[in-house]
Amino acid sequence: MTETSKAKRKQPARKGKAGGQPQERSVTIPFPDTDSEDEANRILAKDVPDWGKLDKDERVELLRLIRDYRKRGDPAKVKLTRKPAGGWSIAPVGKSEMLALLKLYETFSANSIDPVNARANELLKYLGSVGADNEARYNAALSFIESMKPQDQAEALLLVQMYCTHDAAIRALSQLGSAEWVPTAQTFGNLATKLLSTSQRQMDTLARMRRGGEQVVKHIHVDNRGGQAVIAENVNQGGGTAKNEDQCHGAGNSGNGPALLGHDAQGNGVPIPSRERAEAVQDARRDEPRRA
Repeated sequence: MTETSKAKRKQPARKGKAGGQPQERSVTIPFPDTDSEDEANRILAKDVPDWGKLDKDERVELLRLIRDYRKRGDPAKVKLTRKPAGGWSIAPVGKSEMLALLKLYETFSANSIDPVNARANELLKYLGSVGADNEARYNAALSFIESMKPQDQAEALLLVQMYCTHDAAIRALSQLGSAEWVPTAQTFGNLATKLLSTSQRQMDTLARMRRGGEQVVKHIHVDNRGGQAVIAENVNQGGGTAKNEDQCHGAGNSGNGPALLGHDAQGNGVPIPSRERAEAVQDARRDEPRRA
């Protein structure tokens, strides 16, 4: 009996009869349509398997994740059908054809079907070039683009580029482990580095587009107490209870300006004499007898 069990574990898993693909397991997520925590927990206890095995914190977390999932909504999906003469036929998937079509419009920030078809052809051409032109990969790309919520067609076009660039970079990285020769590994490593750098620049471009050309300006002040440059919005000069009126007027009202040079270039100031008294200055008038 034991030997039979070991033999079974050594045997590779048999592929399914339908195309050799493993069967997918679907999970139904309940959506408690109530704001009451007790009522929501009662519904989840009825519809969620193994609810009794979860502790209090895990139940609270599960309820939060379910509500967040519901807020995101269902992404746009399509059905791909290969045409006999070549190419693909794309049809929206959903209970309502109008709702599914409007989701596609929103995904690419479009008001007509033409931009939607243009972006679809771009995605399918790339996915076909890497042997991944299927519904799962195409709908994954749609989900990414929709999650980024493009504000116009320029952002939608950039997001298509970002998805393709990222996928190409990951494919280049995946070749490093199977490379048998150093030049081959260097080739794929350099390609992955360039693609990842391009992907980062695309993200920066999208961020700048959404900021609207806003620039960040830093003010640099020089501290008179040591001649050190300080990057800050405002710098208190003088310390203590010193007022602006006590600062040098030549530096302006704020008292900011380059430090004055002293005897010590390190900023220790001019040396102060000790307790020795200053030598008396000789009187310029001499004690001479006055003439009569």
